[in-house]
Amino acid sequence: MVEPFSVVALSPRTINVRSSKDCLDNVKRINAFMDTAVMVGAWEGAPVKLVVLPEMAIQGMIDNTPGNREAEANFAVTIPGPETDELGKKAKQLNAYIAAELYMVRDDDFPDRYFNVAFIISPEGEVVYKRYKATSDAYEGGMLGNMNPHDIFDEFVEKKTGGDVMNAIFPVARTEIGNIGIAICHEGVYPEIARGLALNGAEIIIRPTLIEPAVMTGMWEIQNRAHALFNSAYVVAPNLGPEVRPDGSMQDLFGGRSMIVNPRGQIVAQQTGWTPGDSFVCTTIDIEALRRQRIANGLYNQFKDLRTEQYRAMYDKPIYPKNQYADEPPTENWLAREDATRARNIRTLVERGVLTPPTGYQTHEDGTVETITEEANRVSHTSPDTHHKVPAEP
Repeated sequence: MVEPFSVVALSPRTINVRSSKDCLDNVKRINAFMDTAVMVGAWEGAPVKLVVLPEMAIQGMIDNTPGNREAEANFAVTIPGPETDELGKKAKQLNAYIAAELYMVRDDDFPDRYFNVAFIISPEGEVVYKRYKATSDAYEGGMLGNMNPHDIFDEFVEKKTGGDVMNAIFPVARTEIGNIGIAICHEGVYPEIARGLALNGAEIIIRPTLIEPAVMTGMWEIQNRAHALFNSAYVVAPNLGPEVRPDGSMQDLFGGRSMIVNPRGQIVAQQTGWTPGDSFVCTTIDIEALRRQRIANGLYNQFKDLRTEQYRAMYDKPIYPKNQYADEPPTENWLAREDATRARNIRTLVERGVLTPPTGYQTHEDGTVETITEEANRVSHTSPDTHHKVPAEP
């Protein structure tokens, strides 16, 4: 039986690193604040058994030129490594699981590729879970220098799980406090990642970090509540605190508003307002109550109603190409290539009838989309070429 326990979601200040050695300093600083947060979290009346850090809390905002292999190697870390070792000491001290993330991670199976990897450390101080970020926007890889498993999909799935896609892309940690999965940052923009984790058994879905303006416009809250409701799961969603600049000033690119959502989609703990320091939210969760809800033959137990054959047809036709970096790693101009790939995807969706361009727009064979007026101006040389065209792949 799983007794009710408290979960603490940290929102530490963001301090950027100049090299991978600075990551350890960030971990030590976060650990010091964690002691305070866990002490207060235990006032809920149940022991704290899970502490969650947001994406980018350890490495901050890396200043990198994508495809610069020397710079990427300088920033890259390993799991396990000094950072997870330090977190492991704290997990043992607190007798709690710690979930966190590193977004420039080396991998022995793919020595010239880097990944965004979430991980969980057990109360014994061991890394018991790793999950590679599987879906991201064009700008993450194009600016940070990491990639997704889908970019080397066939080889990744085979090497990691012997061909088991569910456990390669949607792994879940089965622990004595419940089954835990992590959907990293932008992955929470899509319904599929959280659903994949839930269908692999996740009872707690950790969704760390989302950048502005998605927080101020309410997207962050809607997504987190929807993931909890649609998947009958707790969602623990810590966001980053403000970024501390080298001159001591601060800027807030992420908007805070960390939250914990119950399986009915109700926010049970939330940070509101802006804070210039480290902060946290906490609450008590009851896994046994969730399990009773999940096996009840009632209206809100949705898993029993999934008619999978008819849903599968939605994804029969590929959209984003897999294995695009199977033969060689990304180099400079990565962002331009990503833009071109997504532009071609838009054209494909237009051709399939999924998307209908607004009046006055046209698509081109290279995947670019522009207004007819802009095209006419370009041809007649009466105005400069449009700035809205997406470049073709170089």
